[in-house]
Amino acid sequence: MHATAQMTMLGSGLEQFERNRYFYGKMLDAFHFELETDYHTAKRWLINRAILGYGVVCGLDVVPAKDQRDSIVVTPGFAIDKWGREIVVPKATRPIQIPPDVIAKAKELREKKPYDESYAHQQGEPEQGKPYHEEEKVCVQVMICYHECETDPVPVLASDCHSAEPCAPGTIREGYRIEFRHICDRPNNDQCQIPHIVSQGKIDYDRLVEWVTRERDCLAPPKDPCLRLAHVRLSDDDGHRCDPDNVDITVRPIVYANDVLFDILLGWQTQPSSRREK
Repeated sequence: MHATAQMTMLGSGLEQFERNRYFYGKMLDAFHFELETDYHTAKRWLINRAILGYGVVCGLDVVPAKDQRDSIVVTPGFAIDKWGREIVVPKATRPIQIPPDVIAKAKELREKKPYDESYAHQQGEPEQGKPYHEEEKVCVQVMICYHECETDPVPVLASDCHSAEPCAPGTIREGYRIEFRHICDRPNNDQCQIPHIVSQGKIDYDRLVEWVTRERDCLAPPKDPCLRLAHVRLSDDDGHRCDPDNVDITVRPIVYANDVLFDILLGWQTQPSSRREK
């Protein structure tokens, strides 16, 4: 990928854009075609992460693989990662096994980590004081990451000064990869990031402007662009037991698309008959 798109993703997030300027008689080479492509790609990614946000748009459920220990399947769906890149899973994945080393690290962490009563309460645990080394407390985090693959090799008809390869990939396929992590961090998705923004049923516009202008991190992309899809709880004897209840998808971020926001607003109305036709 051309440096323009990479700088936009890895820099401050506010790099100025540079696009190709055409004129009659201009020689178009690989650099200028990449400049053209990266200009549109980087702007789309900027709009995605700055305006739409990141998270799951639809689908991408995580279910236990049947009759396979410590394996999961991700269903078709669409998401936007934390750099604004689109992730498309066109069909359900094959069973993906959780790496044994990840499970081993999760078990090791379970032995060291103190019991978290608030988390147990959220999970509906009736008992208090139960240590993390109980079998249901082994947790592995499922992540989805944007991933590119170079494919479709074609002959190189004219090489440059730095390469003499007879063939080169002719296509970049935008795909994904599934990762597993031994730490199950718990997001606070329901916490307002703008304190005291609403007072007596009204929006404090002055405070909102100050937050957007001064307090908000101005679109700096995070180092890790991957998305959390689920927490999988494993037991020492028979893994996730092929039980959907051992997979928690409520920890994933979602994209609040216009349809979702509109349905939420309709849910706040007092008249249940006011529904929009779809």
